[in-house]
Amino acid sequence: PPPDILDESEDEMDEPDEEEASSVEDLGPSDPEGRPGVQWNADVETKKGLEETNKSFARRASISAKKDGKTITAPKAEPPPVPDTEKQEDPTLNAGVVDYVAVVGCRDIGDQKLDDGSKGWVNSTPECTMLEAFPPNHEFHESHGRSCLLPDKIEWFCFPEGTKLWRGTQPPSHSDLNLKRFSGASPPNVASSIAAFDACLNCTTSFSWFVLSSTSEDYGSKNKKTFGAVIRFYAPAPTGIDPKADDYAQLIMGGPRDVTDNRRKSTAGSAKRLWVPMGICMVTEMPVVGIMEAILLRICEALAARTGSTLYSSIPQKVFNIVQQDVANLIVNYQRPIPGVLHCSIPFLQGERLHLTLPPPTGLPPLPHGGSVTSVCRLLSAEGLNILLAAVLTECKIVIHSDDVANLAMVAEVITTLIYPFDWALPYVPVLPEAMLEFIEAPLSYFLGIPTCSMKVIDPTVLNDVVVIDLDNGFSSQDYLDGRRGNRTTKVPTPLPSSVANNISKAVFRLLREEDDIEVEYGSSAYPASRSLPRLESESLAEREFRISVALQVCSLVRGYQDCLFFVSASQPVFNRDRFLRNAPALFEDRRGNPVFSDSSGSVGSQRMLSPRSKRFLSLLVNTQQFHGLLEVLEHEDVAFFHEVMDTFDSSEDQRDEHVSNLLSGYGSSKLEESASHLSQALQKVEDKIPTYRVDRKGKHKKNDGVFADEDDDDGLEEFLEGDENIHDISFSDDTLISSFTTDLLRPIVDGDRTNADFGDDDDMSLESSQSEGVHSLSVKYLLMLEKNPWRYRK
Repeated sequence: PPPDILDESEDEMDEPDEEEASSVEDLGPSDPEGRPGVQWNADVETKKGLEETNKSFARRASISAKKDGKTITAPKAEPPPVPDTEKQEDPTLNAGVVDYVAVVGCRDIGDQKLDDGSKGWVNSTPECTMLEAFPPNHEFHESHGRSCLLPDKIEWFCFPEGTKLWRGTQPPSHSDLNLKRFSGASPPNVASSIAAFDACLNCTTSFSWFVLSSTSEDYGSKNKKTFGAVIRFYAPAPTGIDPKADDYAQLIMGGPRDVTDNRRKSTAGSAKRLWVPMGICMVTEMPVVGIMEAILLRICEALAARTGSTLYSSIPQKVFNIVQQDVANLIVNYQRPIPGVLHCSIPFLQGERLHLTLPPPTGLPPLPHGGSVTSVCRLLSAEGLNILLAAVLTECKIVIHSDDVANLAMVAEVITTLIYPFDWALPYVPVLPEAMLEFIEAPLSYFLGIPTCSMKVIDPTVLNDVVVIDLDNGFSSQDYLDGRRGNRTTKVPTPLPSSVANNISKAVFRLLREEDDIEVEYGSSAYPASRSLPRLESESLAEREFRISVALQVCSLVRGYQDCLFFVSASQPVFNRDRFLRNAPALFEDRRGNPVFSDSSGSVGSQRMLSPRSKRFLSLLVNTQQFHGLLEVLEHEDVAFFHEVMDTFDSSEDQRDEHVSNLLSGYGSSKLEESASHLSQALQKVEDKIPTYRVDRKGKHKKNDGVFADEDDDDGLEEFLEGDENIHDISFSDDTLISSFTTDLLRPIVDGDRTNADFGDDDDMSLESSQSEGVHSLSVKYLLMLEKNPWRYRK
């Protein structure tokens, strides 16, 4: 059943019982030895005795001597606490679903000396920059009690492969961009979100996201991640600024402004023009990529509705004000969920509410978006998943590359999640910009993701000790076991123990089979009229069971660590590596070809032998930074699920000796299925108890006597549009080259006494009047202006 929905005036926390609120009971009868003034409680004395027994002999002797030489007096009984009759305040939720919203794109055309002016990609070096951001700086957040910074050079991560201008009558297509819109790893219903973005922006778009990881200077601190999502598109540049265009001289030296504008309109459909790459980016500290994709889509749909209206019409400005207000609410007012305690349901423009959920810290790590596990398994296949897991667990240098930038971050996040209970603590840049490629030469281990187009500029000799994974061309044993890919020698990681690799492979096959069956029965093909965002969906039951199965296999690698672990102090564990590599259960594999037998105790299994392959892998695993990091956080709540898994192993070893195979070792065994089901139900039981807090816009009032109806959901923009008599003003224009708000993003600059800096960001009337004042003069000032800043970005 869905979790309960709480609003601001409701609180379902249980009231304290009368017994709990009563005064503290009196202490027990007099001390058995009859000492006056001393009250005795059997439970207290028993606890004290156990504490003294656990202490060292010297310490206990010192305590006894002190007792003999001093008279012990009982402490004065404190009065019972007075119950607080005042109403408890509601828990405080931190505001700020999104940290920043920014617009990035090219500042100029770049050097075109080597360009021949032909149709296609322009041979130039445009500078990519951040054109607009809200909030404009971190001081805004500090004034509102928040501490978050906009990452430096965020435009690099929005366009990691670099920016290129396109020359043509139409924007570049998906084949020009080398985009695989619907790959084998794409969810079947991903077409709906792609088509929606393409329709709003009227060009081929690409959605991508990235992760930035950082650690503090404190020893043992966890990585702090920042997630960014960006929708990338192409906006038309103003005509008459391309020096390689045929009509460049005519437009520069042309006659009156109205004649020039008419010439532009008459040739707009046939003349080549420049198309500038741009992107709208959102940044947050929460792994809610699907939520950010839905928000970006609603922003584009709302802004596209303004196209076609007159520039100074009241309707577009009102719609734009609503968009601005809701974006500001995301950053300033809307509350964030508390992991494992409270979910949040927020409104945004029109459509259904967006549900923000974060899993409890005592369970499995969070996933970046829905369907990510299945998509990664389709990309890598069972063999590729085992290879990449082995490389991560042994802390190799890892480079993954793909033509689709979104695949890089998705694979990196899912793989680092599947190695639970380990936590990758080394350099981690799932999307590495082209300007930072020298980082590949770092002497320490890392996990990097690179666009495939950037691989050609890397020296092949640098990759000799790097595990290189191509996410687009699949895997084959001949390529990767020989250590070769694309005529380039690369490193091959030490393989996982054979039993672990086989069990993970079987789990992959089962996951893909179940997901295909679900898609046939309930997918988009069964409901063709519905539009869904696959990244917005929650984790499926098949994916949850797959993650638990992989967690069982990863945790099985460290079975027996308790017998080899000693503590000098609470924070200084000492691990006996040699003892572990002699006695660890994961060292032993089933002997092939031996029949199953039953021993004297009734245990059923096959004879086991020491596996050199398993010993090589475990020898590397116990020397990794992430293994020793796990030993230092065994008391933290983040590894509570790890202890549940280890308890499951311990419960299956009651009547087993070291020469009988483990009942949990074989994937598909009844014991393993039962254990995985029990763990899955335990996680689901905890998550079902988490309530959802309903966040509303400021000034939103309840309806129907405090009960919210389903139709109340977040239709602020829709209600405004339906209630306005001039709604026909919002329509797509027939005069513009494309029916999209991107048409007016880049405006022409003006030559004359009043320069571009004289106009405010919203002073469009001044700009239009200045453009119609006279003629262009072929001046050095204007040409320099065109070279440095050929267009004016309209915020």
